[in-house]
Amino acid sequence: MDTITQTNQLSFRRSLSCENAFTIKLSSDKFDNFIGSELLANVESWIAANLMMSNKEVPTLLVDMENVGFIDSQGLQKLLVALRLMQSQKSNLLLCSLQPSVSLVFEISRFDQMFGIFPNFDTYMNQFSVQSQATD
Repeated sequence: MDTITQTNQLSFRRSLSCENAFTIKLSSDKFDNFIGSELLANVESWIAANLMMSNKEVPTLLVDMENVGFIDSQGLQKLLVALRLMQSQKSNLLLCSLQPSVSLVFEISRFDQMFGIFPNFDTYMNQFSVQSQATD
């Protein structure tokens, strides 16, 4: 089953090329305190579920922001908290498909230096397929 969980704003989807990575596709066109809080709650649940299953590592999460055209400072704060939470578990929170307006906010705030950001989902997938081919 590809879908792990689905809520109004988020859907988790197993990434095909990277065994230990999952994606979250944001469906809202804005990322503010409310949506950020939902994402953070899902990240916390994700970590707790993985730890309860005695997984040795928490899989990486890729947040696909293709639909997001607006992000505010509270949304940025929630993303940063989620990133730090994932890093505390020796995992990572990556982003992809930032709209130009959102990308500009990331550049101005220098958040683009804190997050791994991919131009789109396919670029993310290709990076891991190239890495796996190189290790074979």
